Amino acid sequence: MNPNSHAEPGPVPHLRPAGPQTLGILADIIAREQPVFAMPSWFVTTESAQAGHLLSEFVRELGGRSVGTRYRSFFANSRYEALHGAVKLLRHRAAATAATHRGRVLVLDPDGTLARRTDPLGEGPDRALAPGLPTRTTVAGLSAALRSTPVCGLVIRAPELLDADDLAAVAELARATRATGARIVVDLSDISPDTPTDPAVTALRPDLVVLGESLTGHEVPFGAFTGTHDTFAPWSTPRTGFLHSNTYGGNTVAMRAVIARLLPRWDATAPVHRVLAATAADRRATLDLYTHHVNPMAARMQRKLHGALNVVRAKGSRLTVRLDSGRELDLVDGLCGAGLGVAGHNPADALTDVVRGHDPARDHVRELEGVLARETGLPHAFPAVSGASAVESAITLARLARPRQRRIVVFKHNYGGKTLVSLLATAADRTRAPFGPLYDDIRYIDPFTPHAVEEFREEAAEGDIGLVWIELVHGSSDAYAPIPGPLLDAVTEGRTEHGYLVGVDEVLTSYYRCGTRFAHHGRLPDVDLMSLSKALSHGCFPTGAALVSEEVHDAARRAHPQLVDELRTHHAHGLGAHFALQSIRQVDALGVPERAGALSDLVRAGLAAMDEGPRGVVGRRFAEGMLGRLEPRVPGVLGRLIDPGGEWMTYALILWWINRARAFVVYDVFLLPLTATEREISQVMQGARRLSHTGPARLLAHAALFRLGQRLSQGLSRRPKRRPSRTPANSRSTV
Repeated sequence: MNPNSHAEPGPVPHLRPAGPQTLGILADIIAREQPVFAMPSWFVTTESAQAGHLLSEFVRELGGRSVGTRYRSFFANSRYEALHGAVKLLRHRAAATAATHRGRVLVLDPDGTLARRTDPLGEGPDRALAPGLPTRTTVAGLSAALRSTPVCGLVIRAPELLDADDLAAVAELARATRATGARIVVDLSDISPDTPTDPAVTALRPDLVVLGESLTGHEVPFGAFTGTHDTFAPWSTPRTGFLHSNTYGGNTVAMRAVIARLLPRWDATAPVHRVLAATAADRRATLDLYTHHVNPMAARMQRKLHGALNVVRAKGSRLTVRLDSGRELDLVDGLCGAGLGVAGHNPADALTDVVRGHDPARDHVRELEGVLARETGLPHAFPAVSGASAVESAITLARLARPRQRRIVVFKHNYGGKTLVSLLATAADRTRAPFGPLYDDIRYIDPFTPHAVEEFREEAAEGDIGLVWIELVHGSSDAYAPIPGPLLDAVTEGRTEHGYLVGVDEVLTSYYRCGTRFAHHGRLPDVDLMSLSKALSHGCFPTGAALVSEEVHDAARRAHPQLVDELRTHHAHGLGAHFALQSIRQVDALGVPERAGALSDLVRAGLAAMDEGPRGVVGRRFAEGMLGRLEPRVPGVLGRLIDPGGEWMTYALILWWINRARAFVVYDVFLLPLTATEREISQVMQGARRLSHTGPARLLAHAALFRLGQRLSQGLSRRPKRRPSRTPANSRSTV
């Protein structure tokens, strides 16, 4: 090994001040009203397809592979999110042989960074916060571990630190490991975009390559794992295509930043320019490229919906979609990019007050910490690049602060994210099942059973709980009510007696999304930790924060000062903090408290007016502020044939909302704009009332007619134009 002996002490930020190129990208996006975030997972843009192609060519050239070799990428928001995603894919790929390797992925981790994050208390790979990730800091240690430990994957981090002999030794280990069926990952998070070839990629022939913030110049949160189509096979079916996901991944700012950094490596005659030009001019070419290089299931869905999800413009509370026929529909946004921001899409102040007024020398990160301390009463902020990274930091800090109380309690229906740590707070068995081992000392309690309070009190009485993690209103489950008050009262009562910490996930629910400034206000008098993200983004930039009390901060720092400093530093970013500060300012400047109250009344009235009869396609329904859920159902004979949550009903509901109600509601949840007009909210709720009167046969018939119409329009538009007759117009035929 050849570590850099001149490295500066202390953690180094993975993000740097935003320069003219990044600010220019943002200015152009906002001015053109281009969507940055439209929806998680299903958002397919020209830029994301182009970035996927460039990453494929980049990795191909790094390893000296032949022209025509194609790779797929999954977009994340940091190197750590990408690493966790890569580990999940390896485990899913090797699920059939899990009895042998138990999901273990061995990691060469020269500086110990990953080990500190996955095992913050040094409890060993079986009891770690993210178990099944044994790490070694040297090649000799790696070799010894491989001789005694069956694994499903091998991750080589920081291969640039390996000298020629060590690299040759690792290459031999990789060959032997691959022969057992394991897959190889190389982490190139800090690689320069202009690197022509990479010795580690050439020697190790990895199945996946992890990329990071260097591909945006360290100015925009970004990560990706890029690999062979065979490695991505487990995530290539309609059922599994979205099993791993995140809200901000593939956002337009990051995609354009990646393109801007990578494109100069090719001269003007390189084929990549022709490919990019083709996708810019043709939606079908975009979907083809996305199929090859990102997610074929997302492209498949876009094709089946004939452009209904092709968002081409985003401004305030409205979106424009362009159908395959070329027709454009102006819609009320009923999703808000999954609840992002408080001022809608591309607000004017994002350009005037943030992008044009941004001073990289100003300490926006410190300012944001102060503002959030006044807002929440929690004085210490740990910057994040997503909701998942905020949740992960909060859980990590809680474990450090309560090292002897290992148990974590999460209420079922909670959603926390998809990284290996935030996944603990996602109480959905199917979402977790393929990716074990996961942290074992966790209890999921259903908050809606009659005995939930008793079950929680019995759990607390054992004295092992260190953290109770709560999302008060669920946006991603089959829950149709907030967490019941008596259960929250029991959590509050036991906090002092049993010494556990109480954390709240406000990623989705904060800043009046659910009626109050924070969803826990009036329900939980004291909290120790909080995660925030979506409201802070201002609809423009991936950011977030984990907030903790003085007591949690000090206890965590006593347990592991180095890790606490890293968590405070790695994702700190002045521009992200600036957007967050502006978003918080606009909450009161735009009168959001009063506006949200009035609009919430319209939502409640709209739900009350819905048909409760047995024949419609809407079952249970509820709303908390501007967040609501409508349960899809298929009554009658068709219910025996059609899954309410299956593809047919999902597509039919999306098409009904977009084509008939003129509202962008694409899941069974709606997240209405906080700055919408009363007329816009009334339009959405009138659509909900009409939907409640609609039976499944009528709904499916509408979808079929819509798709038929789009196919006919496309067919007509593709017909070759008739050539004009060569006979002069004023002449007569002699035939």
